[in-house]
Amino acid sequence: MTKIVSMLLAAVVSMTAAAINGTENGANVNALHDKSIAFIGDSISYGTNYHGGYGKLIGEICGMNVTNPSAGGAALARNVKWSSDADGIRPCIIDMTEKLTDEYDYIIIEGGINDFWNHAPLGALTEGFDGDYDETTTAGALESIFSRVKTAHPESKTGYVIIHDPFTYDAEEAFEPYYELIKAACAKWEIPYLDLYEKNNKETGVNVRDAEQKKKYFSASDRPEGDGTHPNEEGYMEIYVTPMIPWLMSL
Repeated sequence: MTKIVSMLLAAVVSMTAAAINGTENGANVNALHDKSIAFIGDSISYGTNYHGGYGKLIGEICGMNVTNPSAGGAALARNVKWSSDADGIRPCIIDMTEKLTDEYDYIIIEGGINDFWNHAPLGALTEGFDGDYDETTTAGALESIFSRVKTAHPESKTGYVIIHDPFTYDAEEAFEPYYELIKAACAKWEIPYLDLYEKNNKETGVNVRDAEQKKKYFSASDRPEGDGTHPNEEGYMEIYVTPMIPWLMSL
């Protein structure tokens, strides 16, 4: 099954590459081959239901060299609790920037859903770029991450992935401030982003409220009906990998 899906995706990628690069045969799809790429983020990037997540699949399909210190449960901001009645603190995506010790052709950042779910303070973007960021807020965390990556890896092509609509309840309106903040932070720091949240809300995307789609793209041995948040291999291919490869090529 995996081999068939990969072959189909390779054909899609080739055709998409042709459209992006203005070629007839899609030969420039090989532009990602042997490039190094680092991913930092939460369980979506880590791959709770398919270890390695979209990064592993992209690496295999495109022949890229992948680094991925992402962690399940991670938040952008510091000091975000696992739950309101728990003392434990979630991993922080800011700290993952310190694990990017090599040079990378691409650095891809993802996060924000755990900030929302656990009520991290939104905060506000600063006026300038002087490094005075409140990392206990989502805004300050985003600015700190972008500043750190741009300072330590100025030659890397950096991008941000806004995740699919993962909600199994009607929470979109509450998430909107975080969603808008992420886009505003990316705009300020000139970080290109791939908006899969909008894609799956506005276009013909995966609908996590549809029981059959949720089961197809998110089922796991311990969650046969799927949770709508953590994709399985097929879910990663459909929701993430297919749009991410041509987006990477466009950076």
